[in-house]
Amino acid sequence: MFSNFGSINSSNNNSNNDSENHESVSHDAPSSSNQFLLNNIRFGMPVCILRAPEVSNLPPEKTDENLSEQQSPLPSKSDQPVGGRFCDKFPLHVISVEDNNLYTNRVSYNTQQNAYYENGILSNKYINGWNNGTFRWDNIELKREYDWLQTYLARNPSESKMNDDGEISWKFDYRMGGFVINSLHIRLSFGTFDNSARVNWFITPLPTTKNPCPNWQQIPFDPYTEPRHYVNEVRDFTRYVKDEYGFILRAHLSGGDKTYVIWQKTQLFRQDFITGMTLDVDDDDNAFGLDVRVELKPDIIVDPLPELEPTSEKRSFVLNDKATSDFVIHLEVPTSDEQKSASSDVSNVEVKDFHIHSKILSARSDYFNALLASNMIESQNKSLKLAYISHESLERLLNYLYTGTIPDIQTFDEWTALLHGASRFLIPALIQRCEKALKGYVNHDNLREVEDIAKNCGAEQLVQYCKMFEPRNN
Repeated sequence: MFSNFGSINSSNNNSNNDSENHESVSHDAPSSSNQFLLNNIRFGMPVCILRAPEVSNLPPEKTDENLSEQQSPLPSKSDQPVGGRFCDKFPLHVISVEDNNLYTNRVSYNTQQNAYYENGILSNKYINGWNNGTFRWDNIELKREYDWLQTYLARNPSESKMNDDGEISWKFDYRMGGFVINSLHIRLSFGTFDNSARVNWFITPLPTTKNPCPNWQQIPFDPYTEPRHYVNEVRDFTRYVKDEYGFILRAHLSGGDKTYVIWQKTQLFRQDFITGMTLDVDDDDNAFGLDVRVELKPDIIVDPLPELEPTSEKRSFVLNDKATSDFVIHLEVPTSDEQKSASSDVSNVEVKDFHIHSKILSARSDYFNALLASNMIESQNKSLKLAYISHESLERLLNYLYTGTIPDIQTFDEWTALLHGASRFLIPALIQRCEKALKGYVNHDNLREVEDIAKNCGAEQLVQYCKMFEPRNN
């Protein structure tokens, strides 16, 4: 939760910055139970504050009188898959990019409409109301200036709050969808209106087992050189959150000469509220004051099996087809559990044969590719004796090499046995497939066990998943 900050002391009380001549145009300010009217002493014009019912985002009670500012987000009509959560409340929909294991997600806020939009879809508001789309906020309100015809987020103008700092943050979490961040670009627009006013931006990745208490990183901007300082630019934030499951973006508003309009000296997302929002949201710098574009990739990528080299011979390969196979695996299987433990008694085994095709083995297993290309006796004899792998695991492994599919596996132990086999015979695609399945079994109780198994099997994606696992009681 955010806390209120003490007053900012300043020896400069000059309030003449805003005394330019301006021809006022009369506008009737909207009236409702949750709007607060102030007299703009500079021009004698009404200033409308679209005030949330409270000065922080502790859950307010919803009543008929404040429904206009506390309404739920409009239902999404998107058929895009849900890939995460926005501010722990709303689904984030991801868009596949040309089937190359990349996805995108975009969330944008337009101050004029006081609404968030997702993935550039303007026909349906993603979330109504600036405060409904935040993770945390304190001492922030939406202001409409009927003299300048501008709208923006600023600090609370009430006498008891105007000297306090304000904060607002947004949280993007793609863990539930199994996505990590590949790149992040954000458009930020904000301004300050005297030399002592400040808007500072910070970003932090989400907590993980490896990094349970990540630090806030301040985002650098050019130093303030003029009393009126306005920024509207797209920044690359990738270095802060690369390969993370999400992040929190935070703005901190502070300072300003201590006058009756100190709250007005720091502004976020200032926009003209008369001009309609453009439909060309990709190229218009003024469409959104906050525009977050995230490129994502799966936390565990499963590549397809390598294709077989084309030949003039049209044929299909079937496992254990004795008529066409050219290689045999002789698997030694213990005849009972008791005999299995008596490893010195080699007579208590039976041999089960698998008739396979060297073309399949060479193309899809680095182990067999090296074996068959060598001058070893197994290559010459077109046969191999194997032990220390179960009949079920080897059968599943070979079936995967032929079909790219795995029969239904019900237990953690079966998946780990298959992972050991995939690692032993150097089948990268099958290692990835086992990683993806095993991540569904990971919990805080077996986290270290799974990580050790992954390390022993060279399952680097699963190792990383364990390190990035959400901390207990996060």
